[in-house]
Amino acid sequence: MRYQSILQRIEDEKKDEIISAKLYRYTGLVQAIDYFSQKLVFEQIIDAAFDFINELLLVDSSAIFVYENDGYYIKKVKGITKKIVKIPVTTELGNLATFNGNILYEREKIIKFFDPEIIDALAVNAAVPLIIEGNLYGFILFYNKSIGEDDFIISEALMRLINNALENFSRYEKLAKVNSELDEKIFNLFAINQSSKILLSELRMDVLYSISVDVFSELTRSKITGFVLFDEKSEKFVLKSYKDVFYKTKDAHINLELSKSAGIDQNKVIIDLGKAEDREYLNSLFDGASAQLEQLEAKYAVLILKQSQLLGLVTLSETVTGGEYSSGIFELIESLASSTYTALSNAMHFGLVNEQKALIQKKLDKLISLNSLTKNISSSIRMETLLETCTKTLQISFNTSKGAFCLYKKETNEFEMASTINLDNCTKKVITPNKKWKRIFEGDTVFAMGQQNLADYVGESLAAEIGEAQGVLLIPVYIDMMDIEILGLMAVFKYDDIQLDNEENMLILETIAGSIAPVLNNLLMMQLQQRFMLPNYIEIFKSDLKEEIKQAIEYNLDLTVVQIIDEEGSLFKSSGIIDSLKESFNKLYPFSSNNIFIIENIDDRELEERIEKYTKGKKLFIRKMKLGTNFKSFAEFFNLYR
Repeated sequence: MRYQSILQRIEDEKKDEIISAKLYRYTGLVQAIDYFSQKLVFEQIIDAAFDFINELLLVDSSAIFVYENDGYYIKKVKGITKKIVKIPVTTELGNLATFNGNILYEREKIIKFFDPEIIDALAVNAAVPLIIEGNLYGFILFYNKSIGEDDFIISEALMRLINNALENFSRYEKLAKVNSELDEKIFNLFAINQSSKILLSELRMDVLYSISVDVFSELTRSKITGFVLFDEKSEKFVLKSYKDVFYKTKDAHINLELSKSAGIDQNKVIIDLGKAEDREYLNSLFDGASAQLEQLEAKYAVLILKQSQLLGLVTLSETVTGGEYSSGIFELIESLASSTYTALSNAMHFGLVNEQKALIQKKLDKLISLNSLTKNISSSIRMETLLETCTKTLQISFNTSKGAFCLYKKETNEFEMASTINLDNCTKKVITPNKKWKRIFEGDTVFAMGQQNLADYVGESLAAEIGEAQGVLLIPVYIDMMDIEILGLMAVFKYDDIQLDNEENMLILETIAGSIAPVLNNLLMMQLQQRFMLPNYIEIFKSDLKEEIKQAIEYNLDLTVVQIIDEEGSLFKSSGIIDSLKESFNKLYPFSSNNIFIIENIDDRELEERIEKYTKGKKLFIRKMKLGTNFKSFAEFFNLYR
């Protein structure tokens, strides 16, 4: 009886052990469920899978392999002495996730997917596939002496927990990647918006170069960023600006010429210089471009174009961090290239409009100057005023830096430089025309470029005095009656900012010459007539004296009338005293060449000093008559001569 009780107790203890073992394994399974339900990374899942398999299935030996690049590499091992580092990828292994997807327990089933030699070497009898969305990412191989019904249940449950955790990890990774890409796109949209505002708000080309380089450099994190743009002067694409974050690049010079046969692909904006076909395409646009861009360590060239119209390109080197450019960055670059094209086009058009505006304003200023000059010419009553007005207008309004107005002396067949522009040493010098002047006497404008041609027209001596010149431009001033009668000419030797043969200026000068001709002819006729006609100085004196006496009495001013008689003079001989006194006295009345009257409002002492200065050494009779002393009215003054 006692023996039976002992056996029963042993049996009960065995049952308790079995129950305890089951309870332990199922408790472990609950812990596995709790653990694999968390958010885990790939390495945590792999480590936990290996540990739970070993702990809950009571395996004797095991190894876990994870896919990397070209095969499945061993990560952890237990109880296996012969290590196999790598299991190559095979078609059979690829089919494991597709056609099976469950734990393999029998050798015959295992060797359908694994190399038998590897299975025998590792001495395993079970395989747990690790699957993510239908793809085999790894597997656990293990050996268990006795596999019971509970082992099947636990192993199947563990496999599903592990694979669910792996799939959750994959989805989290994809979601994180999508979120990151979305954040990047949002940032890029914001960056494009702000950058476009900055670019489109700037209309100065030189500033726009710098801004464009800074924008591309900051947003792409390129170490060296270059800005190559079409230069209208050289008609080539040249480096306008560049930025080296580390200040290593110095004196970079890029000069590219667009091939006449270049076929521009408007859909190909970003050129990868690391690809042979892209380099070939760039070199087909610009011969030797890839070699020149090596100065900027260029990895990419971003074309600034629209509808096959190429304005330039931006070069990007490797990033500051050394990382690769993402697809989002390339989208950003394309958008920036488009905004840069618009900004550059706007700036170019704005510059062109300003140039046209300045040109139109310049033409308007010339027309205004021409109109003013014409009015002044028409109102000129003195030869000196006419010539000075003409030369000053040529200098100020028409940018003439060297020139002259010459009067033609028919008697001697010479042109006298009556008024000059920045040629004071040449004033009153004469030019003797030679056979080259034939067209001038026919009324035609003549111009010839170069220093030698200047000498051919005006002579070696005068050309040397004129100095540096663009050449010679001669515009005749003439009247066309029965025959062409030359009165003078306008000579231009140098302009400040235009060429001597500028057609517009030439036409304006010919118009000025045409306006001057009749006025100049009238003044010359008046000079001729003045030789035979003298003003009635006695009547002029009477009129002026009457007004001066009236003002002197009204405002209590000094008034003195001076009579000067040159005792050595003659009625028929001109006197130099008149010309000398004119320099000091405005109200001078030569009744004859030796009898002069002067009206002045200055004191006696200053009056005597002035007269003494200009008449010293002359034998003169001087009579002074002071208002209030010698006479008190206009009528009393003339009583002095009765």
